[in-house]
Order: sequence, then C-alpha cells, then structure tokens
Amino acid sequence: MSIDPNAVHRTAEKVLAEEFLSARSKILDLAATLDRLERATGSVENASQMQLLSQGLKILCDDEFDKARRVQLLMSRQYDPEWRKTYGLH
Repeated sequence: MSIDPNAVHRTAEKVLAEEFLSARSKILDLAATLDRLERATGSVENASQMQLLSQGLKILCDDEFDKARRVQLLMSRQYDPEWRKTYGLH
C-alpha cells in the first residue's frame, strides 16, 4: 500500500477544513446513540460493549498520539491462531 504524498504534507488547517463535516457527522451519530441509550429502559452500564465505548471515548479525549490505532486495538478481538478452525475454514 502506498502513501499519498499529498496527504503527508497537508497542514493541520487543511486536514480540519477537509474533514470537519465528516468528523462532525460521526460525533453527532455517536451522541444520538448515547442519547437513545439514556432514554431506553434497562441498564447497560456494566455491558462489555458499553465499557468499550467508554474506553474508546477516553482515548479520543486524551493527549496521546495514535488514537485510531489504539481504538482499533481496543475494539478488536485478540488474534487466534486457530481462527480458521474456529470458523470452520480448514
């Protein structure tokens, strides 16, 4: 996979201008999901999926780098060397 040379040299201002609406939309989608959860009956406070979302949000708000990589690792299953067998793909 090759890296787009123009992407490497974009300024922060250009990245923000080009990606703001997409990022805004994703934040609104997430906010709407969280609102629906709050209005729904029952509790998901201890659900593993809710814990993952909470941890992911903390990553997005911290001051460290590699947010996408860290969120991807958080949300991914651990590698199973027997995955073919597990899914019946011998």
